[in-house]
Amino acid sequence: MHVLSKLFVALVALLTAALVPMVVTYAYNEDSYKAKWQESRAEIAALQGRLDAQSGEFDAVKTGLSTRAAELEVSLRAARSDAADSSASVERLRDDLSQANGLKAQIANDLSTLASAVSANQDLTESLIDELASIRQEALAAERRRVELDETYRDTAAQLEVAVAARRALQEELQRMKDDQASSMDTIGRYIARFGELDAMASAGMLDAGIEPDRNLDATIVQVRRGGERSYAEINAGSRDGVKVGWIATVGRGGDYVARLRITAVDINRATGVLEMESEAARGLVSVGDRVLIRTNN
Repeated sequence: MHVLSKLFVALVALLTAALVPMVVTYAYNEDSYKAKWQESRAEIAALQGRLDAQSGEFDAVKTGLSTRAAELEVSLRAARSDAADSSASVERLRDDLSQANGLKAQIANDLSTLASAVSANQDLTESLIDELASIRQEALAAERRRVELDETYRDTAAQLEVAVAARRALQEELQRMKDDQASSMDTIGRYIARFGELDAMASAGMLDAGIEPDRNLDATIVQVRRGGERSYAEINAGSRDGVKVGWIATVGRGGDYVARLRITAVDINRATGVLEMESEAARGLVSVGDRVLIRTNN
C-alpha cells in the first residue's frame, strides 16, 4: 500500500474517533447552539450593515483617491514637463555662462586698457584740477573785489547823499547868513544914524577902535560876567576859528543891535571880551544865547 494511502486511512480513523464525541455533545447542546446561531446571525446581519456602510465609505474614499491619483498624475506630467524645461533652461544657462565667461575675459581686457588710459590721463586730470583751483581762487578774489567795489560804491553813494544834504544845508545856512547880514547891516545903519560912525566915536575918545577882523564869523554868547565898571562876555569861538585879541564884534538879538564886544583874551575854542555900549533901558543887557557877528569892512 502506498504511503499516502496509509496516511489517509490513519486520518480517517482519527477523524472518526474525534467526531463521535462531538456528535454526542452537539445533540446535547443543540438548543444552546441554535440560540447562539441566531445571535450569530443577528450579529452577522449587523456586521453586514456595518460592512455595507463601510463599503459605501470605502467607495467614496476610493473615488476621492482615484480623483487625487488623477490630479497627481496631471501634476506628475506637469512636473516632468517642468523638469524637461528646467533641463533646457540649465543648458541655456550653461551656454549663457560660457558666453558670460567670454564677456568677462573681454571686460577684463577692456578694464586693463581703461586702467592704462586712466593712468595716462591722471597727470592731465591733476593739471586740470590745479588750473581749476587757480581759476577758483581768481574768481573768489574777483568776487571779493566786486564786493569791496560794491561797498565802496555804496559808501560813496552814501557820502554823496550826505554831501548833497550838507551842500543843501550850507546853501540854506548861507541864505540865512545873507538874511542875517542884511538885517545886521540894517541894524548897523540904524545905529550909525543914531550914534554916528564908530571911527568918529573912537576919535572922540568914547571907544577903543580895536583891530579890524580879517574874516567873517558868527558866534554865540555862552557866558556873561558882570562886576565893577566892566562886564565881560565869553563866546564859543576861539583861535582855531581865527579869532584874535582886539577884534571888535557886534552883539545882536533877533535882528536888533544890543552892544559891541571887544576881544581881550583868546583860547583854543573860546574867546572873552569886554562889553561896550550896553544900554539896559534902550536895548537890554547882553545875555547868554545872544548872537555875535564879526565882520570885515570889505
